[in-house]
Amino acid sequence: MRHYIPEHRPSLFLKYNSKMDLSTAKAHIPAPEYFEYTSKEAIIYALGVGAKTKTDLRYVYEMAEDFLPLPTFIVAPGLKAAGIMDWPGIEFDLARILHGEQYIEVCEPLPSEAKLRSEARVVDILDKGSGALILSEITTYDDRTGKKLAMQQIGTFQVGSGKFGGPRTSPHEKPAAAVPSRQPDAVFEEKTSTEQATLYRIGSGDLNPLHIDPMFAKMSGFEEPILHGLCSMGFAARHVINGWAGNDANRFKALKVRFSSPVIPGQTLRTETWKDGNRIIFQTKVKETDKVVISNAWMTLTEIADSPTVTDRLQAKL
Repeated sequence: MRHYIPEHRPSLFLKYNSKMDLSTAKAHIPAPEYFEYTSKEAIIYALGVGAKTKTDLRYVYEMAEDFLPLPTFIVAPGLKAAGIMDWPGIEFDLARILHGEQYIEVCEPLPSEAKLRSEARVVDILDKGSGALILSEITTYDDRTGKKLAMQQIGTFQVGSGKFGGPRTSPHEKPAAAVPSRQPDAVFEEKTSTEQATLYRIGSGDLNPLHIDPMFAKMSGFEEPILHGLCSMGFAARHVINGWAGNDANRFKALKVRFSSPVIPGQTLRTETWKDGNRIIFQTKVKETDKVVISNAWMTLTEIADSPTVTDRLQAKL
């Protein structure tokens, strides 16, 4: 089961078998969204995805000589800009919407503080039979310099909205990776906090009650609040950067993940990694259940270590 999309507004529930109008959706150009942050917001986000003072000082201390935001922090302005719920040409039933995939491409490291301008568009709607996969892209610029900083692609799946006659594949969709059949080159483990979702929702701006309200979680079909899928992604990205890039986020280029199953705050995330040329293929499991929560994922780096780095806070098994 994939994760629900970040914004969840019960007041906007629409009918099942919602309509999809690709031409209208692609033609819509919304106004840009603006997001201003300082080192404080970047640090809170880093803490939300498990960064530690001992091993990740450059991401959690604004006076560190090499301070910089984690590259996955870009999901915060992306969340604000997505606006997919109110998109012309797409009718949603929030009870059946799942956050299926996420792609991030960073053109250059994020500034320690900035005012960002993000522009969103729908690039395709795929007919998967059992549902529709809406591909939206958010391009983010430094509003002061005009430089392009990043591009994200979000795959939002709506169960029951397929068979509308649309294409099944798209040249716009960023490909996933096949997991190698050999044993992982390195495996990283890290336990999440029982308060992880509480901290992440503040650091990311994703205030979906599914991740904190027990009653709302039960209404959504879960026994208890679940961790944000993008939080699990942030942990996995840290594992790869820490282990294969010397914990240097400046080496990050791009990332693609699929969300496969929910995580309960307090569970242990186990990221299995394979070196594959200029990229690292990975998948993340919950150690306690052995369920895959992030699948068919990959990250490209400007430079990959010959062998992974091991820290006492981020356990690694070779």
